[in-house]
This record gives sequence, structure tokens and C-alpha cells, in this order.
Amino acid sequence: MENNSTFSRSVAAQQAALTVIEAAQKGEFINGPVFTAPELADAEKELMLKILTAVADKRRRDGDSLDDETVSSMFTFVFARAGEAVTNYVNNQPNEFSMMGLFDGKAPLYTDERITGYFKKLNFPGDCAQNFWDWIHSESVPQGTDPLLALMESLKWCFRITCHIAVTFLRENGFRF
Repeated sequence: MENNSTFSRSVAAQQAALTVIEAAQKGEFINGPVFTAPELADAEKELMLKILTAVADKRRRDGDSLDDETVSSMFTFVFARAGEAVTNYVNNQPNEFSMMGLFDGKAPLYTDERITGYFKKLNFPGDCAQNFWDWIHSESVPQGTDPLLALMESLKWCFRITCHIAVTFLRENGFRF
């Protein structure tokens, strides 16, 4: 069977993902496979599409620049929405993902109270944002990298690993899936 599709690898996307994976490893949140479920993958897709739409709207209004505070806010937002997605998953509820707080650092945390208390102690989104910011401004970024696409790749991994963090926390505290 012949396939005429052209496949490529994005070194920039891999490097962007590594900024989040390294933050997770440093925080000792991962040491093996990352927990996932089809429902969480669907939630990730839904959220990333909403973020892309919001970013496109922001670009039309304000131009292309993203500063460090906005990037940090975006990671915090994704962290909060991932906790929300896990809460919805375990409660068999649909996701409604409000976009409040995406750009202003004031993302509300709509999660199970156990997750809320735990998440408030973590600096994982801040570590992810700092790693991404340092990388995107380094000389190791491949020439021609679209910063927004790299950011979106990092945000996807932030979502995935945050879901893993929440599921791990719930399992360690007696919740059975």
C-alpha cells in the first residue's frame, strides 16, 4: 500500500513539549507513563481549540506579541482547566471550559475540593511557563519556529501532565477510578 502523505517532524514542537516534561520531572510529578483517558484527550482537544480562537481574537485586537506575564497566565489557566477536566471526568460531567482568566492571571479553579487544596500548593504552571519562556528566548530554538505553535504544544503537555498530577493525587488519596 502506497501512502503519498508527507510526514515531517517538528523539532521545535518536541523541544517545546520537553520544557513542560522537564518541569514535571523536576517537580517529581512523573516517573513513568502519564495517566490518560479518552475523555481527557477529548477535553484537551476542546480546550486547545478554544484557546487558539481566543489567541486569534487577541492577536486581531492587540497584535502578535505575548509577554512573559501573559504566557505565565496561559499556563496557569491550562493548569486550572486540566484540574476541572479531571473533576468533570470523575463526576461524569461535561466540560464547559470558561475562558475567564486566560490572559489576565485570574483563572478560577473549578475543581473537586481535594484537588483545589492540593493545586494551590503547586508551582507547576509557573515552572512550565518559566521553562518555556527561557527556551523560546534561547539560541536553541530552531530557526523559523512559530512561537505561538510552540506555546500551544507546551500548553498541550501542561494539560496532559496536570491531568496526570490530579489523577495521581486522587488515587493516592483513596479515590478509585
